[in-house]
Amino acid sequence: MAEDHISHTNYIALSDDDSDDEAQHNYGPRQPTEMQGTVLKWTNYIHGWQNRYMVLKDGTMSYFRNQDETAYGCRGSISVQRANVKPHEIDENRFDVCLNDCVWYLRTLTPEEKHQWVDAVEQHKVQ
Repeated sequence: MAEDHISHTNYIALSDDDSDDEAQHNYGPRQPTEMQGTVLKWTNYIHGWQNRYMVLKDGTMSYFRNQDETAYGCRGSISVQRANVKPHEIDENRFDVCLNDCVWYLRTLTPEEKHQWVDAVEQHKVQ
């Protein structure tokens, strides 16, 4: 089963700094959380769910075959600023990112990981 090949998502909040200096100053609204890590992406009925390395940064979600290939360019990207993010009604680890006629079907190892990704994508949406 594809779940046997899932590796945990590595969360990196590149824009969050919990230093004492920042806590003493109000710099305005916080920047959206930037994330990267491996999640499952539905490819097709022949190959099914495949591990993909995702990067969420500057309002764009990009994916790569794996982390080692990030220097060679992404395999696809989607602007999440106007996208619709839908947690799956039955699968507690799945969520979909939809923009116009483009839909990415994504799965994480745990519901907590899914919630972190969904929350981070929501932060990047245009207000």
